[in-house]
Amino acid sequence: MSIDLSIFTSYAPQFFLGFWMTIKIVIGAIILGMPFGLVLALCQRSRFRLLRILTISYIEIFRNTPFIIQLFIFFYVLPFYGLHLPAAYVGTVALAAFGSAYFAEVIRGGINAVTKGQLESARATGMSDWAAMRYVVLPQTLPIILPAMTNQTLSLVKESAILSTITVGELTMAAITVQGETFRPFEAFIMIAIMYWALNETIAIIMRRVERKVSNRSNSGRANG
Repeated sequence: MSIDLSIFTSYAPQFFLGFWMTIKIVIGAIILGMPFGLVLALCQRSRFRLLRILTISYIEIFRNTPFIIQLFIFFYVLPFYGLHLPAAYVGTVALAAFGSAYFAEVIRGGINAVTKGQLESARATGMSDWAAMRYVVLPQTLPIILPAMTNQTLSLVKESAILSTITVGELTMAAITVQGETFRPFEAFIMIAIMYWALNETIAIIMRRVERKVSNRSNSGRANG
C-alpha cells in the first residue's frame, strides 16, 4: 500500500485547526478540573457526613462509568433543562468533570501520604484547619502528586478524542473529515497519531522538568530545616 504524502500537506491547515482545538479544550478542562478536584479531595475530609457521602458518590460515579456515556448525558440531557451550549463547551465541561474525579483521588492520596503529625503540629501552633492544610500539608503534597497528575493530564488529552462523537472540531474530528473527503484513512489517522504523540510527549517532558525542580526545592527546604 502506497502512502499519499500530499494529504499531509494539502490538509495540514485542517489538522492544525483540530490540533489547536484539542489544546484549548484540554487546557480548559485542566483549569476547571484541577481546582474542582482539590475541592473534592478536601470535601472527603469534611466533618459533615452528608458532604463526604455526596463527594465520594460523585467521584465513584465519574471514575466507574465510561467517559463517552458521561459525555452523551451532558450533551443530550442538558438541553432538556434549558442549557443549550456549543458542543465544544459541553465537551470541555464534561472532560473537566471526568478529570476532576481522578484529580481528586490523586490529591487525596498525596494528602494522606503526608504524616498526620504535620497537620497536628500546625494545629498546635494555633493554625486553623484550612491554614494548616494550605501552608503545611499541600506544599508537601505537590512533589508527591506531580507524577500522577501528569499521567492524568496525558489521559485527558487522549480522552478528548471522544469529543468527536458530539461533532466537536478537535483533532480526531479533523481526521474523520479528511478521510471522508479523501478515502485515505491510513494517512489521516497516522497524521493525528503523530500529533497526539507530539503533544503528550511535550507535556511529559515539561512536567518531568517541573517535577525535578519541585523535588530539588523540597529537598533543599528539608536540608535547610
